Amino acid sequence: MTRARGTANLSTLFMFTAAAVIASAGCARRGADGGSLQANDAGTIVVALQVAPGISINSAAYTIGGPGGFTKTGTINLANSSSLSTTIGGLPGGNGFTLSITANAATGSTTCGGSAMFNVTAGASTPVPVHVTCHEPPHTGSIMVNGTINVCPVVDGVSANPAQVAVGGTIALSAAAHDSDAGPSPLAYQWTAPSGSFANGGTASPTFTCGAPGLTSITVTVSDGDPVAGCPATGTVQIRCSLPGAGGAPIAMTLAAYGDAPYGTTPTDTSETLATPAFIANVNADPDVSLVVHVGDIHSGKQYCTQAYDQQVFDLWTAFVDPLIYTPGDNEWTDCHKVAEDGGAYNATTMVIDYVLDGMGNPVDYANGDPVANLALVRSIFYPTAGQSLGTNKQPVLSQAQVLDPAHPGDAAYVENVMWEQSNVLFVAINLPGGSNNDQDVWYGAPTATAAQTQEAATRTAADLRWLDLAFAQAQADSVAAIVVIAQADMWDPEKGAAHQAGYEPFVMNVATHTAAFGKPVLMLNGDSHVYQTGNPMDPSDPNYAMHPGYNVPNFHRIVVHGSTVPLEWLKVTVDPAVNAPRASNAFGPFAWTRMIQP
Repeated sequence: MTRARGTANLSTLFMFTAAAVIASAGCARRGADGGSLQANDAGTIVVALQVAPGISINSAAYTIGGPGGFTKTGTINLANSSSLSTTIGGLPGGNGFTLSITANAATGSTTCGGSAMFNVTAGASTPVPVHVTCHEPPHTGSIMVNGTINVCPVVDGVSANPAQVAVGGTIALSAAAHDSDAGPSPLAYQWTAPSGSFANGGTASPTFTCGAPGLTSITVTVSDGDPVAGCPATGTVQIRCSLPGAGGAPIAMTLAAYGDAPYGTTPTDTSETLATPAFIANVNADPDVSLVVHVGDIHSGKQYCTQAYDQQVFDLWTAFVDPLIYTPGDNEWTDCHKVAEDGGAYNATTMVIDYVLDGMGNPVDYANGDPVANLALVRSIFYPTAGQSLGTNKQPVLSQAQVLDPAHPGDAAYVENVMWEQSNVLFVAINLPGGSNNDQDVWYGAPTATAAQTQEAATRTAADLRWLDLAFAQAQADSVAAIVVIAQADMWDPEKGAAHQAGYEPFVMNVATHTAAFGKPVLMLNGDSHVYQTGNPMDPSDPNYAMHPGYNVPNFHRIVVHGSTVPLEWLKVTVDPAVNAPRASNAFGPFAWTRMIQP
């Protein structure tokens, strides 16, 4: 086989051969000039076609040219045959005829053609051998390769200074990289982290703000503009975002805890409010106290929810010298809808809510007592800066508003949920209102809860539980000596029976599970039920165990901070991480406490 211009010559495989066939003279035929040809003036030719195995021809076309301008054309239908003999008659006798054959293989990719000279003898069949050549298409091809060479960038190192800061703190980052061929584009930098944020993140030296406690991997990707996967280089540095107070000296500290104050027995009862300045002065005068905790309820269930009152309490609290941590109670937001707090009541006749109005026709309560609106009011007054306590000497804390969770961005609304470490103890506060079964008492006494109420309870519960998850995980990571959980609700209050406490079951389960796994003392401080008590409601022998049975967690203890009555009192709690006292009426693990009843 020979090749020319990338095609194959198959002349030995596809050819016409002659066959000695004599055709009888029949009807008269016409010549090229239109004249009549008599039978003895015409002749025939016989063509035999043989195709090599593997070649299939659908049809062949022929053209015959002869003396005097004679032409004859036709098609031979081979119908995918491998051989065919045919006779072409009606040719005038004479010399100098030409037969041309063209054909295509069934695939259409192989073409054939050939021609031959012949003479026609009148009254005879003349065999005509035709030499036919076939050409296959190329079986292979070639490519022309050209391109450019790019040397990908290299990250020589990534640094962080400092390598550890409290959540909310900043770290200076720097990436060293080079690109040997300085192209195709100048180096571009992209920084990523699972939490936190970057300032100037498109440069080699950005600033990172810690967004969640724990070990964080920060990655820089350096590209020279080459889009090919694998060319951009990456580098990683690990930093630690710690809780405020983490790693501090494990020395003893004392906090003052109180709640359900100032209360009034009627909307006009201001006795506790008037007593509050002296109460604050008493706490300030105690040299041991370095922290104040209010466990919620800044007025009673018989007082109104107004912006003026909330602001009045805030203004009173500015007198606290030490840092003040406050978690909201039910009376200042979830219960504002109740008639007793001058919210409103559902009218079964009109099927609308009758809001309580003053003599001028204006709502008595802020936003008609709407709980969600009143929570927003509380936040605007008592949480002006996320991650910062109240009090003159403010203390940094980690607020849930500072921890951006991509999976649950709505959690950032709960600025009141905070945590911090102090004296090698982790403190965590959650917005858990009491009295209404975790806000399941239907607002305004309507037949069913609104979508807004259902959503409030569901979203807050989920955010609270995630906050507890994070707190206990961080306590484990930091190997703290103990944990303090702060909330308003008395989840074991027997006043209305176990059914009215069922809404708190997810919290009881969460705390019980985490406390058992933690294995060290966990103390819970709450208010709500007003009367001081101490014990372990997760112990089957506790009188309140029936509210949430099924748990047995020996390293848990709960104190209900006394409140609502005169004289005011606060609980003096000493935290000494070096102590692990057995459970007693006034001690548990590193905690010891004394009731401070005011004169």
